[in-house]
Amino acid sequence: MNILEQIVAKRRRTFKLYDFPKRTLPIVPFFSTKPFIIAEFKKASPTNKKISSRPHADLARDYYKAGVRNFSVLTEQNYFQGSLQDLYELKKQYPQCAFLRKDFLFCREDLAQAYLAGADAVLLIAEILSDKLLCELIREAHRLELQVLGEVYSLESLQRIITLPEQPDAIGINSRDLKTFKLRPDQPLRLRPYIPKNIPAVYESGVKDTYLMRLIGNAGFNAVLIGETAVGRPQLLRDFQKAFLHGVKQKANFFTKLYARQKKVFVKICGLTNKADVALAAKSGADVAGFVLLPESPRCVTAKLLRDVKDIKILKVAVVKNITLKVKLLLKSGLIDAVQTYAGDIYSLHGNAYRVTTDFQTRELPVTLYDAPKTKDMKKGKQITAKAYPLIYGQWLAGGLDPQNVRKLLKQIEPGLIDVSSGVESSVEKKDKQKLKEFLQEVRRA
Repeated sequence: MNILEQIVAKRRRTFKLYDFPKRTLPIVPFFSTKPFIIAEFKKASPTNKKISSRPHADLARDYYKAGVRNFSVLTEQNYFQGSLQDLYELKKQYPQCAFLRKDFLFCREDLAQAYLAGADAVLLIAEILSDKLLCELIREAHRLELQVLGEVYSLESLQRIITLPEQPDAIGINSRDLKTFKLRPDQPLRLRPYIPKNIPAVYESGVKDTYLMRLIGNAGFNAVLIGETAVGRPQLLRDFQKAFLHGVKQKANFFTKLYARQKKVFVKICGLTNKADVALAAKSGADVAGFVLLPESPRCVTAKLLRDVKDIKILKVAVVKNITLKVKLLLKSGLIDAVQTYAGDIYSLHGNAYRVTTDFQTRELPVTLYDAPKTKDMKKGKQITAKAYPLIYGQWLAGGLDPQNVRKLLKQIEPGLIDVSSGVESSVEKKDKQKLKEFLQEVRRA
């Protein structure tokens, strides 16, 4: 069994009812149209046996002092060391605040207990519930006047939940795969465009800094649920809130524009050297055009080509060694949408840059492009060795891709974006129309 299955199975075996008095505290609406933070009370997890030993009452004071009024309480007892009693005591202490019961709920009794313990909203995880049971529990929660946060991780679960006859009040996208407990910070960003505009969206898990908060705000999330970072460093919450709002106000960054295209895998055609090939890439359905600004590269171009292709509808990325003033000016002028760089502070460009590296141990936010070392003449790309696949799973992939190997690599690594250059060329400076067509066909078939 995977981790999620183990948690659910043990919870079913150890399920018990608490004896709470009749509820007298009013329900506080949990979800809002204004951006807000949800701070979590969490003692442990399956991968981090002990997160905090601080009393919840002390942590609640810090959260409240930081301006947070929406709380999530983990009540699962076997792996997270939580209990409904925690929720009951916190709600009594802060009746004016809104509380979410976060647990692996599976029956009507769970909802009744949540209501009596003081919850204003409950979490229902799509991955562990059938469509029929999801609808029944959403309906029962609404009968109790509890709001529902429907949680998903995959696109398949998201598509299930948005087509249910009974809808949750909000949808949360977890950046943590509960089957493995591995994090993919870009996963909620990728899936956000699939959520209808009238349903609030919540980013869940893995938030550790203000940069990611800005990306989340820019992507159109209404709320962010912060767990371990909030527990360990509650003093950061005000800065997180500011960064979140800053992202909301910022014009759409590169990741927001890319993910708005709603694809399972995005395609970048790199090493473009002429206007005809840029137009071909755009017409063929590629998402990103890459322009190499490295003088030592045989595919190096100048800003003149960028000006010539300005009106072609495709996202444009400059490939550089470092982030110079010249590169920043290209970004500011609108000639490029993002920077792909081997070095430099990508975070200073506020969602308009990402790292490319051959070091498979390096990981940047929200995602990293992994490439194989170049050949000496930089004419032909090498392929990443199979032993690196587990290290780069789910990230972005470059290096030796062509129509013959791309489908196999997509299945093995499941990258969010693939970057091809020499694999679709007839010569170093010319893309091959037939190869490009075949490459994109193979991507669609994967």
